[in-house]
Amino acid sequence: MGLLDSQTQQAYYEGSSFGTYQFVSLTDIINNFLIAYVGEGKLIQKVSRTDIAFHAQRALAELSFDTFKSTKAQEIEIPSSLTMMLPQDYVNYVNIAWRDASGIEHTIYPARKTSNPTAIQQYTEDDHANGNKKGDYKFDTNDVDGDSVTTELLIQHESSTTQSTILDADTSAVLSATNSDIVPGMVVSGTGITAGTTVTAISGTAVTLSGAATVSATNTLTYTLTNPTSDTWTKYKAVTPSENQNSYEDDNYDFIEGQRFGIDPQHAQVNGSFFIDENTGKIHFSSNISGKTVTLKYISDSLGTDDEMKVHKLAEEAIYKWISYGVLCAKVGIPEYIINRFKKQKFAETRKAKLRLSNIKIEEITQVLRGKSKHIKH
Repeated sequence: MGLLDSQTQQAYYEGSSFGTYQFVSLTDIINNFLIAYVGEGKLIQKVSRTDIAFHAQRALAELSFDTFKSTKAQEIEIPSSLTMMLPQDYVNYVNIAWRDASGIEHTIYPARKTSNPTAIQQYTEDDHANGNKKGDYKFDTNDVDGDSVTTELLIQHESSTTQSTILDADTSAVLSATNSDIVPGMVVSGTGITAGTTVTAISGTAVTLSGAATVSATNTLTYTLTNPTSDTWTKYKAVTPSENQNSYEDDNYDFIEGQRFGIDPQHAQVNGSFFIDENTGKIHFSSNISGKTVTLKYISDSLGTDDEMKVHKLAEEAIYKWISYGVLCAKVGIPEYIINRFKKQKFAETRKAKLRLSNIKIEEITQVLRGKSKHIKH
């Protein structure tokens, strides 16, 4: 029976799932493997479905990194906090770019010589009464149960602050703020504040929090800053990037001809820069990215949801060999030459799948090569 007999053409074209015929679900992969590779008279005589599912998921994750077309993308408008949260199923980024008015993407390059380290609170002057000197670390002492006392190193910008005079508590909580440590994007908590609430905007002395907030009748709100900010990150986002001091679209470079010899190519661009703080799960951008629409293209392991756990038909045989090799490696008593045979088959099928999915078209290559005959001045 044909694979399309279960669905009419009218049902397909009037539906919403287009192009799904090129994929095979991971459930079907597991079922097909049990039928074709497991049983009496076959190399794998007995194996549990759980083991096959484990190796199938591992194969799907490994092939997603460099073989499958598994690049995802999302775009957001960068707020004044100059940060972007990493996607839930993020593994690594492929490209980060901002979009101009024509819809053209301008690649943003990583700033490899900055970061957002943990900022430790220190004494700014000698405290002779307590025996502390300038530069000594500050510690927070907590009396746990009346007997045991714990001391914790104080992190900069991580302290409790009381603010009052709540102006609006209906749609968003707006309160008076005089603490300069508060910046958009910080997570705040406290009495009457829903968990996960963040600072969305600061206008003058008014701080706006995300979402609705139920406040106490005393009009006094206590909140804790839970997002430490280092001086390195504060200074990085506060200045105009050096690569933007001159624009490629004007004549400024005409006056410095010959003075940029030896420039590092990674800095010879005006698109801005970024760095990723893996600890906080955020991407930090330079100041010239504020307000721009940024597109993040990233790879996942294809295991986030059931809908994305599927295999392209051009790589179906490759994942069967991955599962076979994984199952045989985990079994006892399998001769080494058989394991090596499946290892070679796995490598060969993966290479073949990568070539197939690279989607190379001879007509497109020919069109590109036609431009090679032109004289290009470097």
